[in-house]
Amino acid sequence: MNRKLSITGFQFFCMIFIFGVGASPPVEIFMRAKQDGWISLLIGLFLACLLFTVYIKLYSLFPDLLFTKYIQIILGKYVGKILALIYILYFIYIAARDLRDFEDLLKITLYNASSLLSLGIVMMLLIMYAMSKGLETFARANEFIFIMIMFLVIIFIGFEIISKLIKLDNLRPVLENGWKPIWKAAFPISMTIPFGEVLTFTMIMPHLNKKDTAIKVGIPALLFSGCILTLFAVLNTAILGPAVIERTTYPLLTAVSYINIADFVQRLDTFIVVIAVCNAFVKITIYFYCAVSGAADLFNIKKSDQLVYPLGIITVICSLWIATSILEQHDEGIHLVPYLLHIPLQIVIPVSLLFILLLQGKLKRKKT
Repeated sequence: MNRKLSITGFQFFCMIFIFGVGASPPVEIFMRAKQDGWISLLIGLFLACLLFTVYIKLYSLFPDLLFTKYIQIILGKYVGKILALIYILYFIYIAARDLRDFEDLLKITLYNASSLLSLGIVMMLLIMYAMSKGLETFARANEFIFIMIMFLVIIFIGFEIISKLIKLDNLRPVLENGWKPIWKAAFPISMTIPFGEVLTFTMIMPHLNKKDTAIKVGIPALLFSGCILTLFAVLNTAILGPAVIERTTYPLLTAVSYINIADFVQRLDTFIVVIAVCNAFVKITIYFYCAVSGAADLFNIKKSDQLVYPLGIITVICSLWIATSILEQHDEGIHLVPYLLHIPLQIVIPVSLLFILLLQGKLKRKKT
């Protein structure tokens, strides 16, 4: 894992796409914006693309360094190290939250008799195995997962059309309550949770085989994943209606379960769970990789593989301690995490770093 890594543009595209699609839009978006939730997603996507350009600009100034490394260069040794440690803890915490979401999903849908601990251990063992094989191997696995997901997405959309489940009247009236609820759903929820988490790729960009891949591939990948999420938001709203979505924990799962073609093609929600497991695997692994690589760099550990097992144990334990129930997990993820963690770490600090660099550049030019 410590040798020179190389990731191709298509692998980078697949990683961003699966990472973005793996973050299902919170139901809170539809509770606030009702049938206009898809508009909130588009606004959040646009804002996230602007934020991603900030990440790419920082990467272009430090193309060979991890995000947690050039923080120390910009802010100095002591402040930079403290902030780098905060980001490492942030990566571990969000990985634990995503792992808990995965555990709750499987326990509700397929494995009612299984414990959250057993499900978390199985997933973490798979993630640690992927880490032991290296980032390049994991990136190649993303190519296969991407093709599988796109195939199933096309199949599901086709079956929903054939089953005549889509009712466009559920999308009307547009802007029934004006723009205010849409903006409340777009910021900070839509911007930070489905899309703003691409902050993690600041830890992966230094491994790209071509430096210009970040902007040539990164923005299109983010846009593509956002469009797919928006498309399913439209379909889910058209099939279920905003009132049903508000009461549903997993709207996509519910919408797909309605598919029934000649009493033969039905109960396809199991395939949605398979996609969700693949998405969770990719997303948690990326967060976990960011935590491991950042910690190894911060503490000057030559073999970062040594951190995989202790951090893996910490992540599993944290996933159980984060919340006592799925309702508490959802409430914290909507009303606390975006304001206390996502906004400062995804938006405020990266933008401030870029502003500091631009200010330093102007001062240097004035001196010369």
